[in-house]
Amino acid sequence: MQKLKSLLPALTALILLGSLSSCKEKLYDQLEGDWDVTSYVIDDEENIGGDITSFTMEFDDYDADAEEGEFTWKIVYDDGMIESESGVYEVDLDDDTVTLTFESLGLTVEFDLEINGDNLEMSGNLLGSDATIEAERD
Repeated sequence: MQKLKSLLPALTALILLGSLSSCKEKLYDQLEGDWDVTSYVIDDEENIGGDITSFTMEFDDYDADAEEGEFTWKIVYDDGMIESESGVYEVDLDDDTVTLTFESLGLTVEFDLEINGDNLEMSGNLLGSDATIEAERD
């Protein structure tokens, strides 16, 4: 019984460590899927409902071994123009960030990433401007 009592703190620590690391690993699993952007703010100016009528993001399955996945952004403007950009994304589990590499633009952007259930927020610097994207799972 004494040995069991002395092992209890170590077992508890291992269980907590395992649950914390599994929560971190789930970040890219939570990101996978389709998202409808509800707010797209650039330098304190909201763009949804203004120049942009709709904005969707799709994050394909994340390959944990390769540490990347593919993404697509589709933006529909009020004049009917449709912009579609795609590339590769990487999730940094230590910093809760996602790095997007837009293939056709030759642009790499890092966003802080927060996901709460079906709500996502990404914030960072996009071409020298402060950008915040809020989205809901489709």
